[in-house]
Amino acid sequence: MSPESSPIRDPSRRRACPGVLNFVVAASLCSPLLSCNIVGPVAYLALGPPKVEAQYLLVDRPTLVFVDDRNNAIPLAASRIRRAIADKASTDLMAMEILTKTISPRDAMAVTRERDRNDRLLPIEAIGEIVDAQQVIYVEMVSFVGSPDGVTPRATAVCRVKVIDVANRTRLFPAPDAQEPWQLVSVTTRAVDLELYRSPAGRRQIELMLAEQLGDRVAKLFYKHVPDELGSRLQRR
Repeated sequence: MSPESSPIRDPSRRRACPGVLNFVVAASLCSPLLSCNIVGPVAYLALGPPKVEAQYLLVDRPTLVFVDDRNNAIPLAASRIRRAIADKASTDLMAMEILTKTISPRDAMAVTRERDRNDRLLPIEAIGEIVDAQQVIYVEMVSFVGSPDGVTPRATAVCRVKVIDVANRTRLFPAPDAQEPWQLVSVTTRAVDLELYRSPAGRRQIELMLAEQLGDRVAKLFYKHVPDELGSRLQRR
């Protein structure tokens, strides 16, 4: 089972207006002897802010984003948070047309609940096989806390990410010869209103905001993007 989404184009692919283009041409004609400090701002207006390259180019095939919390890093409502992270990453990868089919994280989590045992947990490849995924974006939670030090009102989360080829049972990303077998991903929200910490509903809002931001950052490993674009939007809600 896979979530459906209508393709949307990269919003950064816009034509610059004629005025901006003319300005760029004029700037390019500046004499080397003159101080053309306008070139940087003009390029920014014409091309947009600089983007970060994808860490790995996914092959477009049925993919499962699976968030694992075997070490109980998520203190409360772990299943809900894991699903929120996986859903966000899956949806973003399809919206950006990186993938055309993703497997429902809910289905994969149901499988592990039924088949995992304390002394024997399903391997990543086995989870992928059961839900008919050809590759798995495996996210292992390291931490998920409302404050980095118990005082500062900022939520933080850290996870490790790797991509597994299900059929061949090999790691695709990071590369097999990489120094580390996973890519570390971390997010920190801006300062959160202390009032939100004082009620269960407010804390749930913080948790879901952090989960969405982490899912966004995981997805961005796999496509060219403007850094911290989502993080700035989340704080204005």
